[in-house]
Amino acid sequence: MDALSIQILTVAAYHLPHLLACAIALALLWMWTQSSPGRVVALWGAGLLLGSALLQLTLSLVQTLHIHRMAESGSAPGSIFAIISAANLLIGVIASVGLVLLAWGASKAMRARNVP
Repeated sequence: MDALSIQILTVAAYHLPHLLACAIALALLWMWTQSSPGRVVALWGAGLLLGSALLQLTLSLVQTLHIHRMAESGSAPGSIFAIISAANLLIGVIASVGLVLLAWGASKAMRARNVP
């Protein structure tokens, strides 16, 4: 195996636990929960978390490829790192919104369950 494939596998392995956790959470909410007031909100939250995890993986792979190309050609870093940093910040905001939606949906479902 060459260095690039090892780096790509390392990046993928680094993101794998988060991706699996988000996918499992979405699957559990989708298949095992009954219709309740907060279910749709929680599904949206879990979906945003999964989508942001996939986008973070994609950006990490793009950054790894760019670093590898820079090392081969000896070129200086371009503006791609600033773009990747800004995109990571935006993805962090999206993940935070997803977590808030997940918690809001869960609290709505629990509150509806406790009302006599």
